[in-house]
Amino acid sequence: MLTLKFTKDCLMFKDIAKDDLEQILNLYNQNEKNIYATGIDRLMSLEDIHEKYLEVLVSSYEFFTGIFLHNDGSADSSKLIGVVKGRIDYENSEEAWISSVLIDNRYQHQGIGTKSVNAIVNHLNHAYDIKKFFIGIISGNSIGRCFWQNMGFNYLRTIEQYMTLNHHAEDFIIMQKEISQK
Repeated sequence: MLTLKFTKDCLMFKDIAKDDLEQILNLYNQNEKNIYATGIDRLMSLEDIHEKYLEVLVSSYEFFTGIFLHNDGSADSSKLIGVVKGRIDYENSEEAWISSVLIDNRYQHQGIGTKSVNAIVNHLNHAYDIKKFFIGIISGNSIGRCFWQNMGFNYLRTIEQYMTLNHHAEDFIIMQKEISQK
């Protein structure tokens, strides 16, 4: 696992641990919109989350980072409020993919998603010299597409009929953001 551990403003970013998996499961299953973060059109199981965790654990290029509300610096004051999952490209170490960002329903529409993505992008740029960031969204996720456009990601291409969600073929839209300098 690519280790990410840093604090930005009132947010702490640190690797997901096995003990966090039940909380992660609860985040993924909070509402039906989270289908876009998982690509799975059913509630996720603990086994599903555990499998995703193990995939990341064995790869030095992948990260599965918790977003914790960090109040006073003590470990006990940190509350898991979201996750960011992604990887540095295996073949081009100046590129990274953010595969999912998920914020607890109670903390959405407060700028935490924006702060989190900016913090991850800046951290990966400074720590690993990542210059290009990619994301993929399901075509039916208009809210997600708007979010990523507001984050400075631009349309790159579409993979038609990439997957089926709720018995409907969905296209996969790839967007990118380039960082010009460190």
